[in-house]
This record gives sequence, structure tokens and C-alpha cells, in this order.
Amino acid sequence: MKALFVVIMGLCLKVVYAQEPDTTKTSIQAIELDEVVVKASYLTRKDDHILAIPTKDQRKHAVTGYDLLNNLMIPGVSVDRSNGSVTTTAGTATLYIDGRKADFREVQSLRPKDISRIEYFDIPTGKYAKDAYAINIVMKPLNNGGYTQLDTSQDVGYLYGNYNLISKFVTGTKSLNLWAGYSLENPKSSMSEHELFNFPDYQLNRRPYYNNAGNRESEEYLQASISNRGRKYIWMLRGGISWNDRRNNVNNGMVSYWQTDVSIKNGNILSINSRNKSFRPSVYYYGLYTFSDTKSLDYAIDGYYSRNDYNRLYNENVASFLTLVKEDYYYTQANANYSMSLNHRNRLAFSLFEFLRMSYSEYSGTSAYNQNLCSSETILFADYSQRLGRFFFDTNPGLSFLTYRLKGMKSINHLTPRLQARAAYMIDKTQQLQFTFALGNTYPKINTINNVEQQIDQIIIIKGNPNMDNSILLNPRLSYTLNLNKLALQTGVSYFYQNHSIISDYYIRDENLISTFRDDCIYHRPSTDISITYKPSSSVNMKLSGQWIEHLVRGEVGHRDLSSISGAAMINYYVGEFSFGTSLTTPYRDLIDSQIRRETSWQYQLSAMWSHGNWAVEANANNLFMKNKIVDELSAPYYAFKQTNQSRNFNQYVTLKIVYSFDYGKQTSKTPDYEHINSESAILQ
Repeated sequence: MKALFVVIMGLCLKVVYAQEPDTTKTSIQAIELDEVVVKASYLTRKDDHILAIPTKDQRKHAVTGYDLLNNLMIPGVSVDRSNGSVTTTAGTATLYIDGRKADFREVQSLRPKDISRIEYFDIPTGKYAKDAYAINIVMKPLNNGGYTQLDTSQDVGYLYGNYNLISKFVTGTKSLNLWAGYSLENPKSSMSEHELFNFPDYQLNRRPYYNNAGNRESEEYLQASISNRGRKYIWMLRGGISWNDRRNNVNNGMVSYWQTDVSIKNGNILSINSRNKSFRPSVYYYGLYTFSDTKSLDYAIDGYYSRNDYNRLYNENVASFLTLVKEDYYYTQANANYSMSLNHRNRLAFSLFEFLRMSYSEYSGTSAYNQNLCSSETILFADYSQRLGRFFFDTNPGLSFLTYRLKGMKSINHLTPRLQARAAYMIDKTQQLQFTFALGNTYPKINTINNVEQQIDQIIIIKGNPNMDNSILLNPRLSYTLNLNKLALQTGVSYFYQNHSIISDYYIRDENLISTFRDDCIYHRPSTDISITYKPSSSVNMKLSGQWIEHLVRGEVGHRDLSSISGAAMINYYVGEFSFGTSLTTPYRDLIDSQIRRETSWQYQLSAMWSHGNWAVEANANNLFMKNKIVDELSAPYYAFKQTNQSRNFNQYVTLKIVYSFDYGKQTSKTPDYEHINSESAILQ
């Protein structure tokens, strides 16, 4: 690591490149209309978004972009800092940096002191109109100079380490950015399961269990970008390479079988060892052209190649089942957005997306297959927004076309309309009423439509299904927001509908259970939620959230109903160079893939941070003195199970994080942009 630090510092001081594209102006231009602005002490409500300006304490006591989003405590927004998940009351929020889509690594590497403000689009318009919710992180303007930042995280309670190095150098309109990182974790886990197989003439019970299974995952990455900003045109070219290695090792497990209280096989020794490796070079190009103060065009081309190797060996006494898969996967995404402001407080925008995926995989081991998959998806959106006094509306119709072909089969095509419609009414200077309606579609995951079979143990054979239909989604929502001097509130009711919901399907063939997929279920989810943020002083911030969800599934495999009430609380206290926080989440129940009932336990976290100059040290204690578990249950005509999982990464552990940032030359206040996404795969696992 020391050698890498020296090399990167040398490159940063010797090579002069162009600045990162600063799309701040374009981002605001693309979404702002002449509007009534309603101000609160820490949040500003505008037509289609909430503007959040971080306070000095919120900014000082955060070390990543996710930390700052969490400290803002925006009502209705939940941030999981450990995995970079940002969710809202209606689903996952899409994150942007200066108007360009970002992902976990990019947001994780942001320095909070470089962030100017946060735009939370609860009524997305323009280039954000395709998103259910969008969060745009606007960076401070660039100056000459640079910095190198090193951050390390280490866990006590299970093996975990994350080490990242970021270096940036800027002069004039030119900049160079370099990233390097390594992470390793191995949260040991335990599992106990009871399975029931309903064969035509008898019932078979199976009970596998194991303790201290290894779940080792490591990742290394190296990334660099070069960019330039002109008066009307901005461009950026970025390339990188990453390696990922995931291993799951179950040794000295046990499994028993019996029929109607009569033991058949008792105490079989069980071992399951799997490994999934990927090697992924990537390239990304971004361009922005500003025609005038009212018209702009931005576009991006993103692609990668991934070599995926999957190896799984199941041993139960003398029975062995081996799966070996080698896959070459190619992914390309292209996007263009054109936006124009009109003369009557209205705006028109067009967005075009193209996704290309190609998978070539060779299966060997217990079963041998050769499988190729090629798919293309094209999406076109038109967006129009208008403000009339206190009333604001936006409509975003679109069309989606998907075509894919598996080896030896005819092409399968889907043409589906899409629509996002939103309206808001400003009741007074502190209150707003919103209504949103979404008509969308989703397609089966590429690994579920794989036309292969794999026997994974003595009983179960997994099988893909290439003949599933696409799903139509409906989601209306009515919400109310309130912004007072020290209090902000969001509450709402919503309904989600999905036809052709894809679930697992089970049937008997000979002496085996076939596990495949089907699409003839209908899923309903009515819900209501409330989220309140209260700031009695600048040093004390509090947030309370709660929701009720009803899951209803109807279909040929039977009906399933599940009700869930859950809540969360968070308090942050700032004093000088120190901050202290606590968060608590109640147990909740969920329905996974419209089929599996999941129950979780209480979870809480205690945190403390010291921040001084370019140094920051943070300690987090998670779920101390608790033994949490996740319980999953499934009931189907031919197969049922109840599984209890315990893992160190949601049981008691302590995390220590240290961050140091070294500035040189004239300070630059904008962190580099870095985008790292996980490789997709069509491998049936």
C-alpha cells in the first residue's frame, strides 16, 4: 500500500489533466422553473425537490457521502451507510453527482466538506423523470490544487477490512483522478433448516444445519479518469479494472432424513464449497454540450467485459454434485438527454436509453450445457412539466422495447408503454400536497431465463424458464409534506400492483424436486407511512419513522397474506470536535420475491466520532449483547421449508474507521467522480 501511495502521488504531481465535468449549472437548469420558494431553517421546499444545505456540524462529523446523507435526516429517506442503500417510502432512490448517475463507490469516496448541497427530488422531472425518487449531490466549484485521501475501516467481531486511496490533481480546466482500493470480509454464519418434500406416495423430511461457515469476499480495484471543461462542452473519459472473489465454505455440517417420524438417514456429513470469481475491465465516457441558457444535451456510454467463473461442490457422505461454469459477459449502456426551457414556466425533455447484454457460458460437472444469451432493451421518454400559480404538474410518457434470444430458440419480444405522472399543490408556505402515478414494466432477471438444468444435491434440480412474460407495475401515491422552523414531516398512503410476478415453482419429476420459475402470480401492496425530523437545536437532531404494509399475493400456487408494522429512530448529538449518535430499528416482517416470509430482529447502533482538521476517527458498536437471526419460511404444494440464519455481520460487532486527507497546492473542493458497479451474470445458481 505504501508503494502504491508513492506511485499515485508521483503521477498526480507530474501529470496535468482536465477538470471533472461540473454539471452543477446544467443540473439546476434542467429542473428549475420560475417558482415559489418556501424556506425552513434547514430545508427548502421547491416545486419538484427539497433543497438541503448541510450544517457545519452535519458536514464536519461525516466522512463519506452516505454519512452526510444520513446526518441530514430528510423525512422519508433512509440511509444504510454500511452497504450504500438509500431508500424512500416508495422504493430505492437513484443517486447522482452533479447531475450524473452515481453508485456506491462514487458516493462513498466523496469528502463531505466538498459537497455544496443536496437536492432530493420527490417529484422528479426532466432527466430525473424516469426515477421514482432521485438525489443529486451538488459539489463545490473547482480550484487549482489537489489532495490525496486514505481511509481504513476495520471490524472487531468478525474479519472485515476496507482500504481506499483517492488522489486528485487539478490545474485550470484540466484534472486527473486516480483510485485504488482493497476490501476483505468473512462474516461466519450458522444455519438450521427443516425442509418438507411432498412426493406422490410419501412425504420426505430433511434437516440440514451447520455452524461457522465461511463467507469470504475480497475485492481489488484500480481506476483513473481524465476530463476537460470548455465554455460550452464538457467531456470525461474513465477506465478501470477490478477483481472480485466470493467463497462460501460449509464444512462439518450435518443432514438428516426421515419419513413420518421414521429415520432413514441420520447424521450424514455435509459440506458445500462454492467460489465465484470475476475479472472486469470497464470504460466510461460522458459528454455535455450547452447550446444556450435554455437548451442542453448530455450523453454517456458505459460498458464492461466480465469474466465470471463459478464453481460449486456439494458433498453428502459419498454423494457429490459438481457445477462448473465459465462465462464471458458483455454489457453496454448508452443514454442521451435533451432538455429545453420554454417561455411560459414550462419545460420539455427527451431521454433515450439503450442496454445491450451478451452472455456466453459453458456448464460442466454433473451436467453439461452450452448457453448463449443476447438481449437488447430500448427505452424512450418524453417529459413535460408546467407551473400554474400554486399548482405544479409533470407528465413523463415512454415506451420500452425488449428483445432477447437464447441459443436454439426464437427471439422473444416485448413492447410495453410506460408513464410517470406527478402533481403538487402548495397549500401555503409550509405545506404541500403531492400525487404521483407510475405505470411501468419489469422483465425476468437474466439468470432466471437461462435454459439449463443443474442438480445441486440428492433431491433438488434447479431449472431456468425462458418463457416468462414481462410484468406490468402500477403505483399511485398520495403524500403530504410539512416544513416548519424546527420540524419537518412527510406522510402518505400508496398502493403497488404487479401482474406476472415471478416466483419459484416446484414440481416432482421421477425422484427429484424440480425448482424453476413461474410468472402467473399477482402481487398487491397497500401501505401507509410517516416520517418526522425534529431539530430542537443545532447540536441535537432527531428522526422518527414508521410504516404499515400489507402484502397480498394471488395466483395458481395459492394465496399469501402478510401484514407488517415497523419503525425506526435516530438521534445525533454534536459537541465541539465530537459527535455521538444512536439508531434503533424494530423487528419487521417482509415478503421476499412475492413468496418467502421473512422475520428480522431488533437492531441498534451506537456511534462516536472525533474530527479535527484533515483527520477523522469513527467507532460504531452494532447490536451489542444481542444474538440476531433471520427466519425465512416458504410453503408450496410440493415443497416447504423453514430456515433460521445467524451471521456475524448483523450480530454484535464493532467497527473502527480512520480517515486522513492531505491537501497540496491550492485547495480543490471537489472530490473526484468514481463509478464502480457489480458485474451482471446470466449464470443459473
